[in-house]
Amino acid sequence: MKLFFLSMFLLTSAISHAQWKTSVGINIPPFIARSAEISSEFRRHSGYSLDLNFGHTFKTGHTGLVNYKVYDGISQRRTSGTFLKAGARLYPASISGKQKKNQLFIGAFLVLSQYRQTALQQELSADSGFLETYMPVLKKGTVLFPAAIIGFQHTISRLLVLDWGVQKSFVIRENNYLGRRERNYQPGAGSAQSDPFIGYFQGIVALKYRFAN
Repeated sequence: MKLFFLSMFLLTSAISHAQWKTSVGINIPPFIARSAEISSEFRRHSGYSLDLNFGHTFKTGHTGLVNYKVYDGISQRRTSGTFLKAGARLYPASISGKQKKNQLFIGAFLVLSQYRQTALQQELSADSGFLETYMPVLKKGTVLFPAAIIGFQHTISRLLVLDWGVQKSFVIRENNYLGRRERNYQPGAGSAQSDPFIGYFQGIVALKYRFAN
């Protein structure tokens, strides 16, 4: 894991010194789930870019903007973890080489997500006269999954750009959830309960600073 992060850091350093246009910002929507995400973009051509985002989730109990309170025997569920997103974007209107001030983008990521989840799980104990008791439980691991993004980029000034859109993740994880899968938060992806029909949607609203070459 440490080697992977070191490799990505060295790749970022190499790109930033190869006359690529670099912009860095903070994605705001994850703050709702006590997550911090820094997004960076590297461009040599106006029609495409390479993206590298990283962040951390701090003991969140978030289960999605729409909270379907289905009791699953779990209480005080908390999730922490670090994530890294590496991918690319395409700007269809700028493929010709002329950069537009306002433009649509589509793209894809591979997300490496490390998670650590704690909770209290309800149990029936015959020794206590079939009274309900709660036992501490822990689930942790690392998963790699794809994600797709779509949105718009607006050039505010020579040094500032605004991205907004959505990210849809396709989380592939062993069945080691705490309670219902939909109520488990995945760092870098969000909650499957954010959309009960499609799952794992997360917003993109990032104000970026564009470094001058």
